[in-house]
Amino acid sequence: MIGYNLVTPQTPKDGLLVNAVLIHEGVDIVRQLYLAFVLDRTSQSPALIVSKNGGMEIEEVAKTEPDSIIVEPIDISKGISDATLNKAVKVLQLESVAQDAKDQIKNLYKMFLAFDATQVEINPWATDPHGKLWMIDSKINVDDNAKFRQQRLVNLRKTSVASEQTDPHEEVAVNAGLSYVALDGNIGCMVNGAGLAMATMDVIKLYGGDPANFLDVGGGASVEQVKTAFEILSSHPKVETILINIFGGIMKCDVIAEGIMKAAKLVNLKVPLVCRLYGTNAQ
Repeated sequence: MIGYNLVTPQTPKDGLLVNAVLIHEGVDIVRQLYLAFVLDRTSQSPALIVSKNGGMEIEEVAKTEPDSIIVEPIDISKGISDATLNKAVKVLQLESVAQDAKDQIKNLYKMFLAFDATQVEINPWATDPHGKLWMIDSKINVDDNAKFRQQRLVNLRKTSVASEQTDPHEEVAVNAGLSYVALDGNIGCMVNGAGLAMATMDVIKLYGGDPANFLDVGGGASVEQVKTAFEILSSHPKVETILINIFGGIMKCDVIAEGIMKAAKLVNLKVPLVCRLYGTNAQ
């Protein structure tokens, strides 16, 4: 596999280059289960999610067999209760390995808290012919706002295989505190607010254009952040025009203008620049 492109539903259409392989002993799977901890907005607390239908996307399970998904909110001050653990074991029919199952769930919850995670998903959580439980595949999402507490994980990402295959502009944007996603078009967009950014991209598509990115400078961007955003757009190889669309509410239009002017002195701009500034200090 090393040196070849791996193509899956989770990769870009051309796949991702494989330059490392994790080798694990083979597991003869008998049953595939689903196990996860997430931050649940409904209960405003962590929640344990389990289903007997593992090995497939939980969204598909929710469509086809919603009753098979059990969601148990967790009192953050008390932790995961014995009642919740017993219910999970019963739902997943793991009575024969009840203690091992409970221990794994409890350890997973400890990790969920320790990593400031918004999601820890094991799919599948599988049994083998001997009844042993295995965590076969996992997904972990860490709260961006907690990265100052999770520097070890941040540094792991920087040196991981995945980071080598990340758009370099995305890395620059993350480090500057900007929200950026690269797209395939040729019109670079810099907008404040995710809603306005999405609407701007929709309007571009409506009129036959193709956005090159999603870039949200947020409601309180500094001159330096605006300058960084401008540099990202002007260095994008596919960008043939830059569109800046700002609604000045919390974000002041003169701050955006100052950032653009500062960047224009440092960047050799070779494409047309279109600015729309409306709202606070627009004049």
